[in-house]
Amino acid sequence: MSRTNWITAAVLVLCVAVQSVTAQTAPEVWRSFVERVDVGTELNVRLNDGRSIRATLVGVRDDAVLLQPKTRVPVPIQTIPYEEIVRMELRKASGGAGKAVAIGVATGVGTFFGILLVLAATLGD
Repeated sequence: MSRTNWITAAVLVLCVAVQSVTAQTAPEVWRSFVERVDVGTELNVRLNDGRSIRATLVGVRDDAVLLQPKTRVPVPIQTIPYEEIVRMELRKASGGAGKAVAIGVATGVGTFFGILLVLAATLGD
């Protein structure tokens, strides 16, 4: 496990443990979390008003975090104060090499059976 992953995992465990701590310390936890995360990392963020944001970390300020929301229609970068954050977590990548292999195999099998159907239809006449 690389050092960055270890630090990120430790911070996430710390964030879960700190949920019972008063709201006054929560902004400090989120500030320390985003300072350890690389710019460009995708995050899932839940806010006090119940909104959830899937966004890319653009920057970190002393009083807020800068996020670029992932939406169908591009929106401007949002400045989210640490006090408004209820939960913040790294977004796990979906898909990858396994997904690409599965799609390739499915395509090959479908093509094979399609050719067999065409041959059967041609020879059946």
